[in-house]
Amino acid sequence: MKFNKKNILFIVSIAISVFCSWLFARKIEWSLLKNAMKEANYWFVIPSVILALSIYAIRALRWQGLLSHIKKIPVLNLISITSIGFMANHVLPARVGEALRPFILYKKENVKFSTSIATVIVERIFDMLGLIIFTVVVITLLPHPTAYQHDPSVQVTAGEVTTFKESIIPSLKKWTAVFGGVGVFTIASMFLIIIKPAFFKKVLSSICFFLPHKLKDKILGFYESFVHGLGILENKMQTVYMLALSIIIWIIGGAEIYLLGFSFHLQLPFVGACLVAICLALAVAMPQAPGYIGVFHIAVLKSLDIFGVQTTAAQSYAIVLWAISIIPSTIMGFIFLWHEGITFHEVVKLEKEIAEGTLEEMEGITKDTPDK
Repeated sequence: MKFNKKNILFIVSIAISVFCSWLFARKIEWSLLKNAMKEANYWFVIPSVILALSIYAIRALRWQGLLSHIKKIPVLNLISITSIGFMANHVLPARVGEALRPFILYKKENVKFSTSIATVIVERIFDMLGLIIFTVVVITLLPHPTAYQHDPSVQVTAGEVTTFKESIIPSLKKWTAVFGGVGVFTIASMFLIIIKPAFFKKVLSSICFFLPHKLKDKILGFYESFVHGLGILENKMQTVYMLALSIIIWIIGGAEIYLLGFSFHLQLPFVGACLVAICLALAVAMPQAPGYIGVFHIAVLKSLDIFGVQTTAAQSYAIVLWAISIIPSTIMGFIFLWHEGITFHEVVKLEKEIAEGTLEEMEGITKDTPDK
């Protein structure tokens, strides 16, 4: 195996997932876990799965808005592409779905690859902004630890919240101003780029003065595509709509976690479920094996520990939450893949081409293709 950047990142990702899986599994008491899984009320899984899948529809609706100034695309087509992209993220390394989605969009809708990938980047910016706003609100609403202290004489079920970690939540509350500041800075930066695109292009060109001419041209060309992708911000109402959809995505994620908690009698407050969603979002952003194996599970376990949820209940809950978050959406992605007439072999081939740096070839294919 050649130790290039791709292979090193893959090895590191696998190592992180293996380590997190070990951390998660080392404290499992299998007999207790079996009983917890057996005693769970799985009726709550159904609405939880519906909420999990609805997120992809809202993501597609938001992507449609981000593309609206470039080309009007039916939302069902974008649901299909979005599902395929996330399926690829779940089963293939290096989050290939992030590049696969704009490539399929180019093949299917004839939108330039550089332009469509710019909208995906803008989509991620809206994800970050939505998460920042969501985090600030959630941390602000978290109750003081003493609000959930229970009388020691009170009998509680295996998964019931019995106490908050005294030292963690007050510390989190101190970071609300920092999160808010990052959000304001990001929003301001995007609008400044829209207002003064030529100025920031000159700044970027100055920063890249030491790079080879060809690479510098690529970076500046991508900047222009990125600015084109940010064109949606010129419409203030549309921008607010995009941001609202981004926040709704995170709220639905919290609702999914909250509902599933009833299956294991966790009795989490809704704001607590939202904090688990935030911890998950931060955890799965790390390099890791496909499907977020290990990292997902330990993030749920540790975030539930903040609320005093017993280990066995948290472990059984984490396993089921992972299953309903990954398996249905992966199946949906394969269904849309079949519907689009694309074989999985073609997806794997695209993954290799993207990983080997064929962006230049893609740009060559698309540079003469006008946006519609």
